[in-house]
Amino acid sequence: MTIESKIHEVAPGIYQLYLPLPMRPSIVNVYLVRDGDEWALIDTGMHSDDSIATFEAALAQVGCPPSAIRKIISTHHHVDHFGTSRKYKELTGAEVYLNPLEIPRIERMQSTTPLPEAMEFFRSHGVPIPDEGMPTPGRHFGTLYAPVQPDHLLHDGDILHIGKREVQVVWTPGHTAGHCCLYFPADKVLIVGDHLLPKITPHVGVYYFGPDNPLQDFIESQQKVQKLDVELVLPAHGAVFKDHRHRAQQIIQHHKYRLQEIRDAVHGQARTSYDIAMELFDFAKDRPIFHMMAATFETLAHLHLLMYEDKVKRVEENNQVKFIAR
Repeated sequence: MTIESKIHEVAPGIYQLYLPLPMRPSIVNVYLVRDGDEWALIDTGMHSDDSIATFEAALAQVGCPPSAIRKIISTHHHVDHFGTSRKYKELTGAEVYLNPLEIPRIERMQSTTPLPEAMEFFRSHGVPIPDEGMPTPGRHFGTLYAPVQPDHLLHDGDILHIGKREVQVVWTPGHTAGHCCLYFPADKVLIVGDHLLPKITPHVGVYYFGPDNPLQDFIESQQKVQKLDVELVLPAHGAVFKDHRHRAQQIIQHHKYRLQEIRDAVHGQARTSYDIAMELFDFAKDRPIFHMMAATFETLAHLHLLMYEDKVKRVEENNQVKFIAR
């Protein structure tokens, strides 16, 4: 794929750039936004040689000197969205923006030592711990994650400017606690990060560090973006698309179906989230342990929402947390 095929102007002054990932999905979309002589970068990709080389070639292709990038705005802290923030801050001199709820998670993403509270959480929900121990994000991602502390904190409703172009911060918790979308009201464009994807549903999981009911947050965040006047949606994975309200409703309906499926799975029998996930997500058994954990804790997010709705109850048996339908 040539550099010309990796970068496209998807709206006036807004460029979508495909950056490679060494995992599935294999591409993350980041965005360069221009107004006059000022540019901003939305999300960063992973810290890898091929991703950085692709990014630098794209800057040359669109005529953007690195020093013209004045803002680096990340939708959330994950490795494919914030992993090269340190490198690009050094390259451009730009100031970095991130929601404050993401900051404690940056440190956890770099941890190379399993935390006792994490191990206890995994065991309590039935996750089998390998003999060699549970891998940590720091070990798993290594040098692919090289973040920097943000210069500015993003809050819901903040108005930023790229040149004279106005950008509204829309806090959309769910996929992560501090996930934010970026709304360009004059263009009716919404950069959604991982919140609203055209072909897949973003991961929403309960983890030992909280929050306790992220799926409820996620559904409310979908309803929140449905209220925006949007003509073009720019996702982090997949093609740009229209009709954000329809796609948001599809995702909400998917989770309603999954909620019923999981409630049925604990009818008359108390089960761990791991046990349910292995039944619902057969693929997880043969995939890397991080995939198994994602399936388990996404199942747990559904169980927690059902618990808040008083449709299942939590019980403890033999030092394990289980759930049973009411």
